[in-house]
Amino acid sequence: MNDVYPAYKPPSGPPPASNKDTTLTDSPVGNGLEELINPDLWMDGTLDTSNLGAVPVGSVAVPVAPNAPSAVSGDRYVQVSWAAVADPAADAPVLQYVVESDSGGHFYAGADKTTVRFENVTGGRAQKFRVRAGNRNGTGPYSAWSAASVAPSNEDLIPPTSLAPDNAVNPIYRQDGTIVPGSYGAPSAPGKPTVAAQGTAGTATVTWTAPSSGQPSGGYDVRASSGQKVHVGPAVLTASVPGLTVGASVTFTVTAIGQLQSATSPASNAYTVV
Repeated sequence: MNDVYPAYKPPSGPPPASNKDTTLTDSPVGNGLEELINPDLWMDGTLDTSNLGAVPVGSVAVPVAPNAPSAVSGDRYVQVSWAAVADPAADAPVLQYVVESDSGGHFYAGADKTTVRFENVTGGRAQKFRVRAGNRNGTGPYSAWSAASVAPSNEDLIPPTSLAPDNAVNPIYRQDGTIVPGSYGAPSAPGKPTVAAQGTAGTATVTWTAPSSGQPSGGYDVRASSGQKVHVGPAVLTASVPGLTVGASVTFTVTAIGQLQSATSPASNAYTVV
């Protein structure tokens, strides 16, 4: 009796140990790099073990830490520069640099780059930066933070000299919509107040000078360090503050209330309540 065997059919799907990518991640191409490099540096998620291939033979060293970078700033940008580090071995050259801001931002650069530029940085916010290098074996340690923080400018601010006198009620706005402290439309701080006995036990008379610029359209708030507060109108430069504890040492501040912003005086000298 002759056995009958079915016709041979090749197996379906990729053969074992094929280069099947199961990471489901985006390629870094477009971030200054032309090809995918060390997966430990670039990829998240799962990785098919069949994609690992043979373990490289040779050096297992990672790059040393670069020296602290330098940084300069301009209109809403910061440019960071550093000195390249040497390849730790001929068979494990530096492949990339990672630049980190102390605000949490990162920038990846190829091994041929020693400067990057962070764009659209918030004006007026000081930042520091550090750098590390990576190769096929992983990433090396970070450098020290840059020696000095840098604060980008914001040239969208309206300089006060550009405002006509009849437009002086307008404040200076930042790009994010907040008002620059002390700008047009806000009173400056009142003068340091003086304190004297009022004549009634536990009550003091506080006197101050008007702001040198801006109008306190909302009047003044007079506050004692012990918690008492008195409000007076914009034309009044003195106030009686009652309810103080006899024998207590108290200081006072005066806040000028503006339509857009407020400004507070320095604290008075300590006053012993009588």
